[in-house]
Amino acid sequence: MQTLQAGTIVPNFTLQTAMGERFSRSDLRGKAALVIVFLPAYDGLNPTYLANLSTAVQRWSHEQKAVVISAEALPPTEGLIVLRDPEAKVMAQFLGEGKGGWFITDRYGELYAQGQALSTADLPKPMSLSEWLEYVNMRCSG
Repeated sequence: MQTLQAGTIVPNFTLQTAMGERFSRSDLRGKAALVIVFLPAYDGLNPTYLANLSTAVQRWSHEQKAVVISAEALPPTEGLIVLRDPEAKVMAQFLGEGKGGWFITDRYGELYAQGQALSTADLPKPMSLSEWLEYVNMRCSG
């Protein structure tokens, strides 16, 4: 079940990075299109997914960012904004009772696409996320 409607502004949230710094979605308002990935409970594939997403992000422009949110502690990963949601409050705000999912927004937080995932294997491949961001950039610049 999807909890947000395309075209709406995704809720703001504030969480801590692995380094203890606070990050809010609004920190990037007007600056970058976002991929927001909520990792399902650790299933052994999270490190591989993070590595693949990190590789994809390195090809993105400075106006495209990836935020990864997990209830579990994750190590900092190059190119990714990794956040911890230990009580899964932000996850519930976005997914309801879903285990994981993904959201694509423009630089102002307007939702373009979303999906849910029962496991990390159900998340879109990082290349698909890259294609979504290209689409968002095309729509926003045209």
